Parts: sequence; C-alpha cells; structure tokens
Amino acid sequence: MVQRLTAPPPDDRAEGEGRGEETRQAGRARRVARRLGNGTIALVIAATAVYAHTFVMDQDVLDAPLTTRATAGAVAETGRFGIRLERVVATRTIRLATPSNDPVTGGETIKETGHVGTPDIFVVATVRATSAGEPLWLKRASLRTRDGLEYTNTDRVYGIYTRADHPIQHGWWSEADYVFEVPPQALPGASVVISAPSTNGIYDEIYPGRYDQLLPEASLSLTADDASARRLLDDMPDSVRLVVRL
Repeated sequence: MVQRLTAPPPDDRAEGEGRGEETRQAGRARRVARRLGNGTIALVIAATAVYAHTFVMDQDVLDAPLTTRATAGAVAETGRFGIRLERVVATRTIRLATPSNDPVTGGETIKETGHVGTPDIFVVATVRATSAGEPLWLKRASLRTRDGLEYTNTDRVYGIYTRADHPIQHGWWSEADYVFEVPPQALPGASVVISAPSTNGIYDEIYPGRYDQLLPEASLSLTADDASARRLLDDMPDSVRLVVRL
C-alpha cells in the first residue's frame, strides 16, 4: 500500500498576519514620508519668508525720492522734467532791481530798489528747465551738502526776482535762479536739488509730506570737491544783481 504524502494546507492565519505587518510597515513609511515632506515644506516657507523680508522697504526708503544726478551743464532727465545747471556764483550781497520804460525815449531802464546782505554766503544757482508734459512749478529746491544737510532756498529774495515761482513748459527751456543762504563750509561737494511738485492736491495740506513717496528730483553738482569750492569763494563778487522778471 502506497502512502501519499501531501503538503500541509497553508496557514491562512500566518499569511494574513504577514500581509498585515507589511501593510502596517507601509503605512508607517507613508506617515514618516508625509511628516518629512510637511516639515520640508514648512522649512522652505519659513526660509522664503525670511528671505522676502529682506526686500521689504522701510518708511525711510518709501519716503525717499527718485534722484537723477547730473554734473554742471549736463541735463538731468527725471521723467517729469529735464533740468541743467547753467552757472553758479557766491556773494554776500544781492542787489534787487526793477525794470521800467522811459516815457521819453521808450527805452528800458533798470532801477535798483534795495539789497539783501548776509554774514554767511548767498549761493545763486541759475538753471534751465523744461517739462516733459504738463506745466510744472519747480518751487522746491535745496542746497544739499556732501554730509546730507539741506538748506532750502531763501525766502529773503522773492520769486519775482528769480522766476523760481514761474511754471516751466513743455518744449521751452525756461531760466530761473535759486538763492541759498549757507555758511562757507557747506560748499565743498554740495549740489542743488530740485524736486517735482506733488500731485496729491488737498491731501498735501492735510498730511504734509505723507504722500511724497518716490517723487522725482534732480541733483545738480555745484562744487565737486574742496578745490572747486575754494575757487567759487575766491571768484566771489562783492554783489550780484537780480532784476524783476515777469
């Protein structure tokens, strides 16, 4: 009699436990991978935020104008206006004069009506400017030292003598004078800075300076260094005459 040997039936329970263990291991691997992925994403986001924060402009940067620089005689194009420095002179006395017509000859005569003096220095910067579009009033001007100190144009000489309060037109180069009263030590490396007017209307009266961000300005070199400042003072006339120009 031949006895057949047959394989024992598979242990379904053991096989099921093996598959369950594999499933649990796969689940743990997926969870670990998911946590690693989430952690990596969080690190990337945090790093991006820190990196992007370096590009956030502070209030001083937001309030800073857009400056276009030019040497004497060269044109500074700001986008809203073009301007160049024609000449600069220093003096301690400004003579004020008014033109009139002689009723007999019909010719023009110039009559001096007063003078303005200072123990410091008057710097008279003559410029020519034109507008890129609509008429502009370039009243805002300052003499900026190489250390960043600013002297606004003096109010002791009225605009009728300087034409700084007259508008500039597109296609025409208009001449104007800006007069600054400064100490002699402010001259080395100084520049005259002319700013475009704000277009914010009544808000400039309610919040002065608040909406002046990124206004264009032109910075025109007056004296490049100490030597040029000394030449300006050495060539200083006793007085400069400014005549009413309507």
